[in-house]
Amino acid sequence: MTRRAVESGGVGDTDRVPASYREILEAPTLAERRAVWRRLRAPGYRGSTRIAQVMAVTLVPAVLALWHAGPWGWKALGAAVGAVLVGASVVYFSHRFPMHHPMRGLGLLYDLHTRCHHMVFREGQTEIESIDDVDMVMMPWREAAAIGWVLAPLLTVPWWLVLGTEAALVYYAVAVLYYLAYELVHLASHLRVGGPLDRVPVLGWLLRHHRRHHAWAVMHHGNFSMLIPLWDWLLGTLVTGPRETSGPR
Repeated sequence: MTRRAVESGGVGDTDRVPASYREILEAPTLAERRAVWRRLRAPGYRGSTRIAQVMAVTLVPAVLALWHAGPWGWKALGAAVGAVLVGASVVYFSHRFPMHHPMRGLGLLYDLHTRCHHMVFREGQTEIESIDDVDMVMMPWREAAAIGWVLAPLLTVPWWLVLGTEAALVYYAVAVLYYLAYELVHLASHLRVGGPLDRVPVLGWLLRHHRRHHAWAVMHHGNFSMLIPLWDWLLGTLVTGPRETSGPR
């Protein structure tokens, strides 16, 4: 895909893309963009380490919160359901809007998602080629920690004020686990197409749902949900139909 093809696809010019990633966008083919991505990796990077780090910074606080919460009552159950609904909403609306449409103050999300992540995948070429390629899909541990240690606690405060400590601990734990599940299902959607995970009921449908999102004609318009396609269904952005067979390289 040339720069002209990128612009015709609605991605825009490369001026605001971080300099270290500009080469990715300007490489002419998907294979070359992936090669540039790999060349830009920090020395000593390992994909297995990234997975372990993301799981550690999310699982440890979530398990500790559940342990301190003790047996669940109806308030805790309500908080858990609330965390799932809030999580599904955050994933959908952040994905649909700032990640796919430039917004003032949130341009970096657009640059790194649309202009970088979507430049190394397309429908029919969604598979990573090695475990080290997880950085094309999974956030670094610092961003995961910011979600688990800053954003999730802030979202927990209203539940603590209204329902008390037990419910707040459950809300926090479920919110962080929802984020981790999002990361793992997203990663699974970029593993081997037709593999064992594709044959798991519900999960297989979710993987295909996200791969469809990587179609060039769909990426800005549909399939923004990851775990629960509630908002895709309610707002008419659920896209099915035949797989894309043409588009940028």
